[in-house]
Amino acid sequence: MLVDYAPRTMMEISVAFLAFLLAAGTGLLLFQNGASLNTLAYISSQAEDRSLHQTVSPLQSGDGTMNGAEVLHMLARLEDGDAEMIVDGVRYAAPIERGQLRATGIPLLAKYLPDYERDADGHLLRLLLRRVP
Repeated sequence: MLVDYAPRTMMEISVAFLAFLLAAGTGLLLFQNGASLNTLAYISSQAEDRSLHQTVSPLQSGDGTMNGAEVLHMLARLEDGDAEMIVDGVRYAAPIERGQLRATGIPLLAKYLPDYERDADGHLLRLLLRRVP
């Protein structure tokens, strides 16, 4: 008696193909998840790297000035080892207690023009900020 195995073979191949697609999709998702976690770890390690120092860059493009709010923000973030800041002749050096920081001398809407003093190696020594009339 001759038995036709075509439907059974077709079902086995379909199940095997479905299992292959499921494995390939799972592998792709694992690869993408690993790549995103790798990127996140890289970004996190850069944020925690103490050897990198953020430089002063004005938020307003064009004229290169900063407003008083940006100056106050920079003063509040001064840490040990940072360059000193001189704002309109008043010297600020780290560490500064935020409670002792007097904001009355720095108008928030005033514009300030930065001037950088560096040593021979290019390290920032002090940041001079003078008010633009």
